[in-house]
Amino acid sequence: MDVATEIERILDHSVLDPFGILGVARNCTTDDVKAAYRSKSRQIHPDKARHDQARPAFEKLKAAEAELMDDTKRVSIQNMMAEARRELSADWKAEVTSGARRLEDADESTSTFDDAAFAKYKAIMIDIEWRRRQKLKEAMAAQGTAAKKEEEATNEKRQKRQADKAWEDNRDVRVSDWRKFQAKGGKSKKSKTKKTKQG
Repeated sequence: MDVATEIERILDHSVLDPFGILGVARNCTTDDVKAAYRSKSRQIHPDKARHDQARPAFEKLKAAEAELMDDTKRVSIQNMMAEARRELSADWKAEVTSGARRLEDADESTSTFDDAAFAKYKAIMIDIEWRRRQKLKEAMAAQGTAAKKEEEATNEKRQKRQADKAWEDNRDVRVSDWRKFQAKGGKSKKSKTKKTKQG
């Protein structure tokens, strides 16, 4: 395969299919991944390939290699793809039973089944990502509410401290006013008014 065709092939592949990007089987080993990456990276490396899309294709190839070299990620993808195939198989069998699909059109060894299984896998992955983002959004909203409550509580405490400080700062003035009041006989205007009315 020439360089331009290989670059276009890689770019046309979904990022959800690192096996397809590297051109390895879905039950591949890390050795298979290394060999495929070594071969293809030499071919499309942007320092060697004279193609304006060589860099994005190389970066996509490199990302696929990193994903499949991670045992946990690779097994997770393999399991999700296997689950998609099982679900599609059950769907097709149910369609055959109901008469919605002919038996000859339910052959799981065809490229039609492979394409439909990958489409189902993509739908599952998109749904998982959507749910993840929704949870993140909800968590951020909850965090924002908690932060707002914390800010309100902090403001309330600050206002109380300011009020307490103002009370303390005016203490001498209040004591002085009280002493002046006591020096005048300690009787309020109300008391004097009352006595005048009674007299």
